[in-house]
Amino acid sequence: MIVCALGYGYLTKFVFKRICALGIKGIGVTSKNINNNQFSNIIFVNRDKIKEVLTYSTHLLITAPPDDKGCSIFNKFSSQILTSNIKSLIYISSTGVYGNHNGNLVNESSLLKANSQFDKIRVKSEKQWKTFCKKNNLNLNIVRISGIYGPQRIIKFNKKKLDVIIKENHYFSRIHVLDAARLISKIILENINNEIWNLADDVPSSRELFLLEAIKIKNIKNFVKIQFKEYQVTLSDRAKKFWFNNKRVSNSKVKKYFGYRFIFPNYKSGIKNLKEYL
Repeated sequence: MIVCALGYGYLTKFVFKRICALGIKGIGVTSKNINNNQFSNIIFVNRDKIKEVLTYSTHLLITAPPDDKGCSIFNKFSSQILTSNIKSLIYISSTGVYGNHNGNLVNESSLLKANSQFDKIRVKSEKQWKTFCKKNNLNLNIVRISGIYGPQRIIKFNKKKLDVIIKENHYFSRIHVLDAARLISKIILENINNEIWNLADDVPSSRELFLLEAIKIKNIKNFVKIQFKEYQVTLSDRAKKFWFNNKRVSNSKVKKYFGYRFIFPNYKSGIKNLKEYL
């Protein structure tokens, strides 16, 4: 098995740590200079080598973000995939595709109500891969992932003042990178076919509760609470897609199928583990 990661970055680093420890060969395609490789069976190549590494890879892990035409990997390299040894694709999408469900629980069969342009592009990317893989008899797994947090990827309390936004009954879902990597590794290794997976922990919460937990653990004194109505006038278009989507993401499918128990089932245990990074 040779797993090629297009868009190698934070998440893929943790996935490779798991699967490559088992002897699987990993190829990370990235424009960054990576000098801390822990495994001899992981190699890193520049983006100009994509066509070359596609020819001998067996599995494709796509974490590269889409552009305004959909999945950039699909649009640039689908013809090369057809002539390669690749038999299985894992596309990392986003729970943003569900759009706004007014705080209700969503699962993998829920209606996609993407409203922002960013989320609509994700829906388009998913459709591109579904059509392509069905037509060409390729394995496909779509992973709709919630907000990822973990080492070196959590809010830094180095500002003069921290703003805590208050929006009643508004939910975000998130997942610790270690749980995300374990679940994606299982999907790859078990060679599951044509499934969609939600990756989120057990406890959706407001952004307010998440920050207040971090504030308590870090004993932060200098913060201020701001009502969302006041805050929203400063929102960028990308930020709006988070604040105007309100849903709770169900993880029951991955828990039932894999018999999975989360390392960090909620934000409280996850933040406590990351105290030194806050």
